[in-house]
Amino acid sequence: MDDEDLRERLEQRLMSHGVYVTDLETDDGTLRIDYETATPGDGIPHREVGRVLNRLLALCDDGWDPTDVAGTVSDIDGNRLGTWRADGEWLVAHDRGELSDVDLSQRVLDTIEET
Repeated sequence: MDDEDLRERLEQRLMSHGVYVTDLETDDGTLRIDYETATPGDGIPHREVGRVLNRLLALCDDGWDPTDVAGTVSDIDGNRLGTWRADGEWLVAHDRGELSDVDLSQRVLDTIEET
């Protein structure tokens, strides 16, 4: 699955949740996703991080190979809220049933760096 196909599939599922993908590319083995959130407030909405991850994990069945993921989140005015990441090995372990939803979520939430 190439980046263009991946972006289209993510956009289709995330827009209804107020998550708007503004950029997506694979660079040096890391999938970099920039998106805007329509959720008001300060900081990165944790629920949306989960939605992005869940969409990616669902795409494993469609041919997406889990890799490192780096997310950059902005508000709808373009103000950067922060970043988060998910290691590819965590996603592979989750896909194999070796890492629970809760453990994966906690690992990713622990990486959040708010601006």
